[in-house]
Amino acid sequence: MSEHPRTTPHLVVVGGGTGGHLFPGVAVAQAFERLSPGARVSFVGTERGIEARAIPKLGYDLHLVDVVGLKGSGAMGLLRGVARLPGSGLQARGIVKKLKPSVVVSVGGYAAGPITLAAALSGVPTALMEQNAIPGLTNKLLSRVVDHAFLTFEESAAHLGNISHSAPGNPVRAELLELAESFEYRGPETGRPFRVLIIGGSGGAGSFNEKLPDWFKAMGAMQARLEVRHQAGRGRADAVRPRYEGFEGSATVEEFIDDMAEAYRWCDLLICRAGATTIAEVLNLGIPAIYVPFPQAADDHQRFNARSVVEAGAGVMLDDSELGSERSVNLLSGLMRNPESLSNLAAAARRRGRPDAAETIASALLEMCEP
Repeated sequence: MSEHPRTTPHLVVVGGGTGGHLFPGVAVAQAFERLSPGARVSFVGTERGIEARAIPKLGYDLHLVDVVGLKGSGAMGLLRGVARLPGSGLQARGIVKKLKPSVVVSVGGYAAGPITLAAALSGVPTALMEQNAIPGLTNKLLSRVVDHAFLTFEESAAHLGNISHSAPGNPVRAELLELAESFEYRGPETGRPFRVLIIGGSGGAGSFNEKLPDWFKAMGAMQARLEVRHQAGRGRADAVRPRYEGFEGSATVEEFIDDMAEAYRWCDLLICRAGATTIAEVLNLGIPAIYVPFPQAADDHQRFNARSVVEAGAGVMLDDSELGSERSVNLLSGLMRNPESLSNLAAAARRRGRPDAAETIASALLEMCEP
């Protein structure tokens, strides 16, 4: 157990690697500090993960562990990873002893494994956060030792054994929640073009860049009604712009959109991947979206993420292989002709949003700190 007094709880957030893992943890850390002024928060990750760049900028302490992923790294990568495990375990024990956490929460990613396990073996209260419908390998393994699992999708529990769990949703950053408070989807307006926003992540989406211009050009006479804003990814815009040549609507291709709040307010329809963080943001805002799961995602988890949203009537799913197909053309033209269906999708999305997720998780973690 922690040696810190009850009045100064110390939360340690472990894992990361990608923004999808890390930033929900940041949201919980911020909520933890709001609920318990003066509380300590530390992060543990690897020098290769996004946390190495993001966490110091946010002002939190970051401790690094030397561990590599085992899944999808090939035979040699697997051998190297296994060879490092004993050293990672010893390093993790040292970090836990040094930090003396009151509670440890895994946000997923391979860096989370050694620290969470070391904390659990030391008697520190531990939990995990699972953003996706299909849990990642690290959280599947950790579900055997942690005290509780905070889920985004209730169906994740079936993959985590008999673990104590709740489904508060996926935490999103504070600035997005502030936007959501004043955000209202208005839908297409008579007399102006139908606005489509394309977000493939900060690195863009290759199939979006290759196939979406042709999809819009296949819309026949309706393409003239389209106004497209396409985030292509860093260094990719110059290659995408020529693909819109011959498009009878309006298209703006950008490497990266800095003001996402303005972009979300601008659009009538969003086309995006089905990562858990993207879905959480879209649901909290209440935006009608076509989700196109990334086909190479581990365990095809983006498809399961999107399916959960679609079954709630809060979005539409389209296979990556169907981009530009007759079905995609019919889908888009149908949405353009039926503003009421867009409004229904937006309303269902907003109902499914969980703006209280970060505070719910932070509050539970504070309770776990109690002796």
